[in-house]
Amino acid sequence: MASLGSMTTTIDLIAPVTVRDKAGFTTTRYEIKATIRAQIEVRHASSAWVNRAAYSKADVLFRIRTIPNLAIDTDMEISEPGGWYVIDAVEVIGRYVEILAHQTTPEGEAHG
Repeated sequence: MASLGSMTTTIDLIAPVTVRDKAGFTTTRYEIKATIRAQIEVRHASSAWVNRAAYSKADVLFRIRTIPNLAIDTDMEISEPGGWYVIDAVEVIGRYVEILAHQTTPEGEAHG
């Protein structure tokens, strides 16, 4: 399991929020729910990743400490210095949360 010393990358957990304007049009904006330190593991041919094959798109594992009063789910996304990631699966393991995700670059859309 991760130790605090291996959680060296700062990430933002981001939730999309739908906003309706006075004219009735809706837009999506992104709200940072938490800025935390994470351990990042890129997909490779280890037995642990072979067991995660059901999430074929997932190519990155983020491991973070649990955050009181914040439920992390697949509607959220992650932003970190290397890019923007869509969350594919979330698993709470004791004091830690493992998040399987894949990098995305939406066409014509700027995040943040």
